[in-house]
Amino acid sequence: MAKKNAGLVGYLYVVGLALVVIGCFLPLTTHFGGNANGATAVNRISKGGLLSVGAVLALAGAVAGLVCSFVRVKNGRLLKLVALALSIAGGLYVACNINGNQLKLLKLASKITSSSFGIGFYIILVGWILALVGWLLKRN
Repeated sequence: MAKKNAGLVGYLYVVGLALVVIGCFLPLTTHFGGNANGATAVNRISKGGLLSVGAVLALAGAVAGLVCSFVRVKNGRLLKLVALALSIAGGLYVACNINGNQLKLLKLASKITSSSFGIGFYIILVGWILALVGWLLKRN
């Protein structure tokens, strides 16, 4: 039984990063017109600027972590951590720049239109947490 549970812990990382990838294509917030996913929200805000780089980094980090999970490489555990860190850093960069520059505007818009974060936002957060827990609990 313990050996079976140890195998399930190894899949937490993969499931978490798969949720991050899926969450990037789901509605992140209702502030951008209802069902704007990560790509359309960043396009509307930055028109190809650094926010797009942050969004691509968040998605590419998650995809790279998934690839490292299925391909045997020399420093796989370290590469998985770097991929997860890049994904989180890209996502936090986008979140801080959107909310840091326009925090009062978003709070006001949220109160007026009673809009909130979409399901994709929460799925990405859960995915990052699961991936981090999976990476921490994995022994090899």
